[in-house]
Parts: sequence; C-alpha cells; structure tokens
Amino acid sequence: MVNLPIEYSDKPVTPFGGMTLMKRFVDQTGIREHLATLDLPQGGSNSAYDPVHVIEGFWMGIWTGASRYIHCDWLRQDETLAAIFGYDRLPSQSTYSRFFGRFSQARNTAVFPALQRWFFEQIHVGAVTVDFDSTVITREGSQEGSAKGYNPNRKGRNSHHPLIAFISQTRMVANAWLRPGN
Repeated sequence: MVNLPIEYSDKPVTPFGGMTLMKRFVDQTGIREHLATLDLPQGGSNSAYDPVHVIEGFWMGIWTGASRYIHCDWLRQDETLAAIFGYDRLPSQSTYSRFFGRFSQARNTAVFPALQRWFFEQIHVGAVTVDFDSTVITREGSQEGSAKGYNPNRKGRNSHHPLIAFISQTRMVANAWLRPGN
C-alpha cells in the first residue's frame, strides 16, 4: 500500500488548467488586438460585454468541448478560468446567442474577409490550393433555409446543401455557403 500525503491549498484551481497554453497562444498571435479593429456587433446596454470578450469566451467553450451555446454555461462558474483570461466573469449562453444573431450577411462580408486576410498573413502559406466540396445535411421538420431537393439519404426530406471551400495546405475552411437543399 502506498501512503500518499494529503495537502490542501488556498490557491484557486480549475479542471481546465491547460487553457493557460491557449491564453499564451492568444497573446502571442495578437488576435485580441486584431479582433478589436473589426466591425463586431456591440451590445446595447451599459453592462454589455466587449465583443472580443464574447468571442474569446465562446472559443473557451469550444476548446473545452462545447458543441452548443448552452454547453458554454459550464464555464461561467469557473472563476479561475475567467481570471486566466483576465475576465471577472464569462458570458451566458443567451449572450452568445444574441451576439452571433447580430451577424447579418453585410456584417459577415465586412468582418470575415478581413479576419481571414489577417490570419493568412500570419502563417505565410504562399500559394494555396482551394478545394471545393458539397454535402447534403438532412433536416427534420421545417428548419430555416432548408428545402426539398436532392437528398440521397432521405428522399423527399428537407435538407441543406452547403458548399465549402478548403485550403489544402492548412486543412482549414476558407469559406462556406449554407445553401437550401434545392
């Protein structure tokens, strides 16, 4: 039998301590400063979060396994993780939903090409190969933008038929267009 000593500490802890590496990555890339220069949606109240704070909080959710806005709520209770990124608190799932709901086609066109240009300037890829691919996503019920069209999996069902452009050298999505199934 191994006799291990048990000790207590007053230091704050988090199950996401490895996120300090992601914080260093964010700091070294300067993405926070670049995001601040973009035309991001602003909150309407005096207590609204800074848009860069919302984006970083959302990234934290994704980096810790969130696949829905509501999953980001588990981080709201983690004061240590918020402190690692320099925040008093993290946004709620409804804040993320409202923030990303403010993106229109015009705002997307203003924000994302500038962000992608900045990103590719950072990694110095040189010449790129763009691969285009499409897929069919079956939708149950009547989801916004879905329509009946070619659907090899569930004939006669509503679907989306997204067109996606990939950069081969970086294995990243360059752009995507969520088209209706028809």
